[in-house]
Amino acid sequence: MRIGIAGLGLIGGSLALALGDQHDVIAYDPAGTRKVASSATLAGLLPADIVIVATPLDAIVPTLAALAALAGEAVLLDVGSVKRAVAGYAVTAPTAARIVGGHPMAGSTGSGFAAARADLFRDRPFLLVPTARSDDAAMAMAGDLARAIGAIPTVVSAEVHDRAVAMLSGLPLLISRALAAAGADVADLAGPGFRDMTRLAATPRPLADAMLAGNADEIRVALRAFRTALDDAERELG
Repeated sequence: MRIGIAGLGLIGGSLALALGDQHDVIAYDPAGTRKVASSATLAGLLPADIVIVATPLDAIVPTLAALAALAGEAVLLDVGSVKRAVAGYAVTAPTAARIVGGHPMAGSTGSGFAAARADLFRDRPFLLVPTARSDDAAMAMAGDLARAIGAIPTVVSAEVHDRAVAMLSGLPLLISRALAAAGADVADLAGPGFRDMTRLAATPRPLADAMLAGNADEIRVALRAFRTALDDAERELG
């Protein structure tokens, strides 16, 4: 396959490394990592079989909109951590557009291409979200890409995706931040337990805050469930 990638941060860069030995990969790389064959423009990613949109969260829909008018039969696959806006855009996208939501459930507190790893996705779920502009062939191609990087394709709706990611990513991030703040005065005495529990607090703030803001309603629901669980835990203390 010919694969375009818009954005070479941790996720886009790791995708480029994982796919580069098997496929013809070209990236739109404004940051200039020069580690992957690159195009000077977004339009230069086309023609392609599939274009992966791995930009920061607030740029995903504008990037999809810019590509949709030019993409022809290329599948557009975003890999952001929130799907409500992508699903909403797809409803109004050109009728010929082929858009699939995607989210590899893998990552780290590192950022940028320097943190990218070819094995980042191995044996991890890769959530695939059909949209109003997905067809069977587009979903199959997205699944093939997920398997090519060693991930496990799993189809979910946008609603299920955002609810699950709120519990699995957003809530742990907030808990990690809160624990790091509560224990700041004794953190220099910490062993591996505290360090493991607060690792996510080191996630770059702009990346973390964009994810939290984009999925705030579902994260509030997850927080309420966690508060109930904490109350139950406190009662068990006697």
